[in-house]
Amino acid sequence: MKSYYLAALSCITVLIGAWYAWPFPRFDVTTLPSRPEAAGYNREDFGIWQPHGACTTREVILESQSSDPLHACHARSGTLYDPYSGTTIPATSPIEIDHIFPLSAAYDLGASEWDRETKVRFGNDPLNLVATSRELNQEKSDALPAEWLPPANRCDYSRRLADIARKYALPLPSKDVRVMQRQCRLAVLTGN
Repeated sequence: MKSYYLAALSCITVLIGAWYAWPFPRFDVTTLPSRPEAAGYNREDFGIWQPHGACTTREVILESQSSDPLHACHARSGTLYDPYSGTTIPATSPIEIDHIFPLSAAYDLGASEWDRETKVRFGNDPLNLVATSRELNQEKSDALPAEWLPPANRCDYSRRLADIARKYALPLPSKDVRVMQRQCRLAVLTGN
């Protein structure tokens, strides 16, 4: 009986150690020890919101998450799926478009060196944009994952942030990458 107890205790110890040592998933992003601060950030440099056909990028993002098509580029009815909360919200409620990789964080982590065209492309890239409730967008502000995560779909959020970082060759602070990895390990265990 004592040997079964010791074997079970040993297995649990190994599993706990593996949990913290396991780097899954490998996001393949460059890391920095911490987020530097670059002087001169101006949100307007990112050219929000650019024309995208007859609508703006903002309106295209709203339509992509909406249950009903937009009328003259405006939501008049229906619901919108909010991936941050994992719920649907009325399309007529206060909705904001969030930059998954925050503009000021991108600026601090390398976008300060970009030309205007690259900044505008980044600021209007649908990969980096998501419609969410005003409340969650304001709560997030310019935080990275070590400071803020959405209440739902945390691994999806982390993967998308890593995709954006790779696409634009932006590094992420090490502590943020560790938080992102932990969220995806939890998602594997919980099925979310």
